[in-house]
Amino acid sequence: MPPLQNQRHELFSQAIARGQPVYRAYGDIYGAEGHAAEANGCRLMKNDRVSDRVGELKGQAAKRTEKTVASLVADLDEVIEFARECKNPAAMVAAIAQQARLLGLEAPRQLEVMHKPAPLPTRVLELTEQEWTAQFASGLGPRPSLTELSKRKAATE
Repeated sequence: MPPLQNQRHELFSQAIARGQPVYRAYGDIYGAEGHAAEANGCRLMKNDRVSDRVGELKGQAAKRTEKTVASLVADLDEVIEFARECKNPAAMVAAIAQQARLLGLEAPRQLEVMHKPAPLPTRVLELTEQEWTAQFASGLGPRPSLTELSKRKAATE
């Protein structure tokens, strides 16, 4: 289908095919604003020639995009096969890496650490059964602090 004879209709169709909202495309081309742009843009979209032209332009864009990705993947497949025949593993690896990058399958290069780990204790504190009972038993009177317990432990060693 050739471009539309009405140049404003053609510009409107191209704007819609690019993904512009109907009201904005109509407003930019015809100088309308608000409700008028929205209502007239919707009315213009009901025009058979305009809607067919929008569909054609979107189809052309889809073919270009699809062909680009598909043709690049096919070309890289040929490169991999040629590298295999030539027994060139470095070229094969490079072509496979390029395919992965193209298809979005590549892993991130850098890991981000969200939280720093808590510091590990440098000395393990071991409680005897009596010390544990004294510290954690409820209703048995005042409990000794951990520093007192560790001092007791160090004195017994």
